[in-house]
Amino acid sequence: MNILLACNSFKHGLSAIEAVKALARGLHQAGIASQQIRLFPVADGGDFTAESLHFHLGGKHLTVHCHDPLLRPIRARYLWLSERQTAVVEMAAASGLRLLQPKELRPLEANTWGTGELIAAALRRHPREILIGIGGSATVDGGTGLLGALGAVFLDRRGRTLTRLPLQLHRLHRIDDRALIPLREGLSWKVLCDVDIPLLGSGGTVARYAPQKGATPAMIPRLEEALHRFAEVTRQQTGISLLQHPRAGAAGGMAGGLHAWLGAELLPGASFFLDYTHFHTALLHSHIVITGEGRIDTQTLDGKAPLIVAQYAHAQGIPVIALAGEIPKHPSARLQQHFDMMLSVVNGPGSLSDHIAATRQHLFRTGLQLGRLLQLSKRFP
Repeated sequence: MNILLACNSFKHGLSAIEAVKALARGLHQAGIASQQIRLFPVADGGDFTAESLHFHLGGKHLTVHCHDPLLRPIRARYLWLSERQTAVVEMAAASGLRLLQPKELRPLEANTWGTGELIAAALRRHPREILIGIGGSATVDGGTGLLGALGAVFLDRRGRTLTRLPLQLHRLHRIDDRALIPLREGLSWKVLCDVDIPLLGSGGTVARYAPQKGATPAMIPRLEEALHRFAEVTRQQTGISLLQHPRAGAAGGMAGGLHAWLGAELLPGASFFLDYTHFHTALLHSHIVITGEGRIDTQTLDGKAPLIVAQYAHAQGIPVIALAGEIPKHPSARLQQHFDMMLSVVNGPGSLSDHIAATRQHLFRTGLQLGRLLQLSKRFP
C-alpha cells in the first residue's frame, strides 16, 4: 500500500514539511516501509507556502529587512526560483498572525506594509512573475499598506496623506497610483488565495475572519466602512468593482487591492499549488491520501488545502483521511462527503497552547496508530 502524506501546515504548531515528516516517522515505526510513504507537503497561499514550494521546486530563500503588521522591524524571506524568474512572496512572513501575540491583535492598526517591502526587494531582481501567497494574515486593510510601500499615496478630500491605515481609510478620497503604473506593465502578478470569499457583507472577509484577527463587535462596522470606502474609490478610479469579485475578500481584502491596482490574477491557492507542483503525478501510484491542518471546520469549505487535496484524490478514486487538532463534534454532510475519515490528533485534556506545542508528538502518535491499523487490515482481505 502506497501512502501519500499531503498535509498543510498546522497553524502555530508545525510547517507542512514538519507535519508530514512527523506522520511518516510514526507510520515507519508501525512497520510501513519507507518506500511506501511519499511526503508531499501542500499549501494554499497561507503559512509556509514558500517553504513548501521550495521543498518541491528548489530555489533560494532571500532575507529582507522589513516590518511586521504593527510596523516593528523584522527580517523575513521570500523565495527566488531562478529558472522560472519567479519570486514567491508569502504575506504571512511579514504580515501574518503568527508574528503577533494574542494581546497584540489590533486590526484597525495592523497593515500589510511589510509585505510590500518584501515585494519591493523581489522587484529589484527583475522577475517575470510574482506569486503572492496571501493566507494567514493579521490584517484587514485591503492591501493598502502593501500598495503604499510600493509608492501609492492615499489622500483625503483635502489632499492630505492618510498614513494610519486601515484606521483612516473611511476618509479616503483619491489614490495617487502613478508609482504603480510601471509595475502593472510587463510583469505577471498572481495571487494565491487561501479562501474564496467576498469583500463585504455577512459572508465577507470582515464578518468571517476579522474576529480571529482581534476585531471586537464594535470594530466590525468600522472595518466594513473602511473597506467599503476603499472599494468605492477603487471603482471610481479603475472601473473595477471589488464587490463583484468572488475572491476579493481574501486576506482582509488584500486580494481585491492587488487585483484592482496591480492587475493581479486572483487564483485558488490550493489548486494552483497542487498543479504547480505536479500533485497529479504523485497520485498516480497512491492507494490512500492523508491530509490535514490545524483545524477542519466550515472554513475548510472556503477552499482550504485539505479540501482541494481531497477533491483531487477522490477524482482518482483514492480514499482520504483528514487529520486536525480540532474537528467538528457533528461534521456537516458537506465535510463528510469530502473526507472518508476525519480524526483529531489531540490525545487527552490540556490547554490549546499545550496541544499546539505538542503537535509533533501528536502527529507522530497518530501516524503510529494509523500505521498499525493499516498493517492489521492486511490480515483481513
